[in-house]
Amino acid sequence: MIPARKRWGQHFLTHGSTAERIVDAAAIAPGDTVVEVGPGEGALTRPLAAKAGRLLTIEIDPLRAEVLRDELEDPDRLRVFEGDVLERPFRAWLEAAGWGPPALLVANLPYYAATPILLAAVEEPGVFRRVVATVQREVAERFVARPGQPGYGFLSVRAAAAARGRILFDLPPGAFRPRPRVTSSVLALTPLESRLDPGLARGAIDLASRGFRTRRKTLANALAGRGARRPWEEAIARLGRPSTVRAEELSLEDFVQLARFAPTS
Repeated sequence: MIPARKRWGQHFLTHGSTAERIVDAAAIAPGDTVVEVGPGEGALTRPLAAKAGRLLTIEIDPLRAEVLRDELEDPDRLRVFEGDVLERPFRAWLEAAGWGPPALLVANLPYYAATPILLAAVEEPGVFRRVVATVQREVAERFVARPGQPGYGFLSVRAAAAARGRILFDLPPGAFRPRPRVTSSVLALTPLESRLDPGLARGAIDLASRGFRTRRKTLANALAGRGARRPWEEAIARLGRPSTVRAEELSLEDFVQLARFAPTS
């Protein structure tokens, strides 16, 4: 048995029934192309292969990639690639397999890299129709939170600009080997077909980033680095909000409006 490697945050599913539950939640049709990141010992890979039309797995651990390739690879239906998934866009990984989008992403993600992988998946337009991933519960909450809910912050705003999400169910530490110290959640994200204007989206996300960077400040004070405080107070007032409002009280829609009202100098 190949030991789990801490450097890659490896926690493997221990029960076939758990893997089947995740695969069922992904609602895979026979003709679907599926991408799996971090297949590890193949607990998800095998039931995914049974459901998907084509399956592309991307494994950073060369030893595990070799084992899975020897056991499962079929050039027409199942490809095992070795590498860091964040080294290239998902579309490029699919093209390397000779396939193309749209696809589904289904994965038990390493905790340390879950956030950048999920953002890459939902922010790359036209690649994924649906994402179903196991992540740390706290991360899942941040992706789906709205103002006033636990975990709401900059990540919530950025994710909302690209996808709609919900937490499907939780998994206890005992569902994995080695056991993590936290509860995990299976998170579903559906990338938006209709996106915000790119310039407006960048403006809204930049304002949210500045606002959440200094949570103790009022939003007007936090944005003062982009101009005088008074014009920002006036822009915030146009939202119907008091000058004392803080970033965590505003939704993505509020930041979009604020980007529209932003002072020009």
